[in-house]
Amino acid sequence: MGKAIYGLLMKIEGPELEPFLWHSHYLTAHHSKKALSSLGRKLRGIILDLGAGTGYGARFLDPNNTKYIPTDIRGGRNPEDSLITKMSKRIKIYCSCYELPFLSDRIDGIMMISLLEHLENPSSALSEAYRILIPGGHIIVAVPFAFPVHGFPMDFHRWTREGLKLDMMNAGFEIMEAKYHGNIFASLALNINLFIKYSLIKGRSTLIIIILLYLAFPIRVIFQLVINLLAILLNPIDKSDTFPLGLSILGKKRNDDETRSKVHVHEGI
Repeated sequence: MGKAIYGLLMKIEGPELEPFLWHSHYLTAHHSKKALSSLGRKLRGIILDLGAGTGYGARFLDPNNTKYIPTDIRGGRNPEDSLITKMSKRIKIYCSCYELPFLSDRIDGIMMISLLEHLENPSSALSEAYRILIPGGHIIVAVPFAFPVHGFPMDFHRWTREGLKLDMMNAGFEIMEAKYHGNIFASLALNINLFIKYSLIKGRSTLIIIILLYLAFPIRVIFQLVINLLAILLNPIDKSDTFPLGLSILGKKRNDDETRSKVHVHEGI
């Protein structure tokens, strides 16, 4: 009975990846959508989404110019969970991002959305992505910054823009474009929402948990609506780019001619 009521309340709040304005995760989706949609339009051809989960990356691609292939390890997010998404894509290839089942220089584009923070060795995954990407092919990497620990205990890293650029360049990629997801107001609002929704009940008695989860649900949803609206209204004030929710970077694998040209310039030839 308790699970049924909880499920009903979560349906009222809406799916996590297509959240309503009153959802705790609304600001994450709101700000990342702008960045990823812009970068996703740059991809063409066969696109491999590594750690795709429910196939979230597909919505940022032009279906007329791309063929989307979601990959993940077994035991990932359940694509049939309507509390996560109503736009799921079934995983087509189960594999590790450390050892992709493709020959080198074969894939037109790659997406790694909210994946690297869950990897013990993100540099190896970036290098493997570089290997299978065609010369001139593009990669989109999206990571959180001011976002709580999630997927515990498999959450290992956070990046600044320059830190992620460096890791991608060390893997061989040329950096084409970088975009932030939100600013300090979005980060503060989201973390307050998630603290109230998840962290506040940890270690509490059963009675307190019941009150916070069920009886206080309408108050919490109204609070989330108000704080999300405030974050959006205050958004223009912060131009500092110092405390974003996350960031996305578009990288490119240089073709041989570009690589030789840059080496020649560097050597003064």
